[in-house]
Amino acid sequence: MPTPNPISAHGSQLELARQCLARISRIAARGAGSQNPDHVGYALQELTQVLLERTGTEERAFEPVPAGQIPNLSWLYGELDFVEACSEDLERAHP
Repeated sequence: MPTPNPISAHGSQLELARQCLARISRIAARGAGSQNPDHVGYALQELTQVLLERTGTEERAFEPVPAGQIPNLSWLYGELDFVEACSEDLERAHP
């Protein structure tokens, strides 16, 4: 049975990219709202792994662990803060 084409199933490439971001947002919101450190860690680590795999990397670099066991969170927060600031600047410059 042929694999369905996600672009035709979801519309344009732009729409599919928007749906990917919306899905990331929902996963992140569930993780951010959880009181369970395993769920918080799972959301962050798995999102990171999936985005890394998107580059073609097949090795597993991020294992789901409780939030308290994730290394370098301060660095990650700083990088995400930078990305958020750039995204806000881009939106202001080109609404």
